[in-house]
Amino acid sequence: MKEKWKYDRQWLMVNAQGVLYFSLIVLSLMIIPSCKNISEPEHLSTATGDLNGLEQPANQTVFSEVKTILPVQKSISPVIEATGVIAYDPSLLNNISARFDGRIEKLYVRYNFEIVYKGQRIMDVYSPEILTEQQNLIFLLNNPSPDQLLIKSSKQKLIVLGVTNEQLRQIEILRKLINPMPVYSPYSGHIHDIGLSNGVKNSLPSMGNGMSSGNRNLSNSSTQGQIENIPSSQTSSLSIREGMYIDRGQPIFAVYNTNKIWAVLNIFPLDAKCIKVGDKVSLISETNPTNTINAVIGYIEPVTGQNASAIKARVYLENEVKPNLKIGTLVNAKINSNEISGIWLPRKAVLNIGQKQIVFIKTKVAFQTKKIRTGVVADSFIQIIQGLNIEDQIAVNAQYMVDSESFIIAKEDE
Repeated sequence: MKEKWKYDRQWLMVNAQGVLYFSLIVLSLMIIPSCKNISEPEHLSTATGDLNGLEQPANQTVFSEVKTILPVQKSISPVIEATGVIAYDPSLLNNISARFDGRIEKLYVRYNFEIVYKGQRIMDVYSPEILTEQQNLIFLLNNPSPDQLLIKSSKQKLIVLGVTNEQLRQIEILRKLINPMPVYSPYSGHIHDIGLSNGVKNSLPSMGNGMSSGNRNLSNSSTQGQIENIPSSQTSSLSIREGMYIDRGQPIFAVYNTNKIWAVLNIFPLDAKCIKVGDKVSLISETNPTNTINAVIGYIEPVTGQNASAIKARVYLENEVKPNLKIGTLVNAKINSNEISGIWLPRKAVLNIGQKQIVFIKTKVAFQTKKIRTGVVADSFIQIIQGLNIEDQIAVNAQYMVDSESFIIAKEDE
């Protein structure tokens, strides 16, 4: 009896487990079909093509709802902005050199930047050489039978030594020596002394009997910085004094004429291809911001400075009456160039990453980076040379698409 009860109990336990398993199977079959009715999220679609964006690295693909724009095909007239400085016209920079040896007896100019005019008396010089030539001429004139050929030769030598025609007529009429010999300025402008080494004669080589002028007066070492940065005198007083000795051909004064000046503009290489000689330019000086000076580009220098990354463009200006600009004045310039046709984007839609420029092109599910080539920058637009089509949708602001800690990988144009 006991063994029968034992077998019946085991049979009931096995059957109970089987019923439980069967119930669980039936319940699972009832729940699974109901789960299939739940709508799937759009971004988790099982389509393989829709998951391509999720498969890309985060530094190449961006998920965003930022607004997009289309590139525009049009023509734009860029306005190039530049800065510059007012400089001397080198053709109006001249030196006053000694035509004969002597000693300065009297100075009629007292300080640097003093205005002198052509024909103005600037100093008196005692010169034994000039006295000897005057005595020879007077002797020939007083000769009862004057030799005209010798007289002409003597006059010519005095003219070469710097004696003016008026002084020569005075000697010929009065038959008297002019001592000391007055020296007159052959140029107009403001005067600067070059310096005579505190009264000691310079060992400069003789430059001949004539007085040189213009650029050839200026040494090679000084001409490089002459156009823009001519050094002004540290003091207003002249270093030349009465009683100093001078040598023939020695530069004594420099005369700077500002009736014609240059505006030397610094053009960035990216903008240099947009400008050419003859383009109209508007200048505004820092000393008179309400006055606009209209001119044209006169010359574009073919080389850049050793320590400068900008290209120099010259604007030739008349400065005799107006605008009366001072040398060294800073100016702001706006250059109007010709129309340029092409594909344009707002500048904020293009991101610079080192030597590359990229944009974010919208695809079906995300924004993809793409490398492009840019050209001219005009106001708030930038020219696209290569990498985009008119139909491409571009993120309106590329800066919003960048994570500050991400390294952007640009997709090369195929």
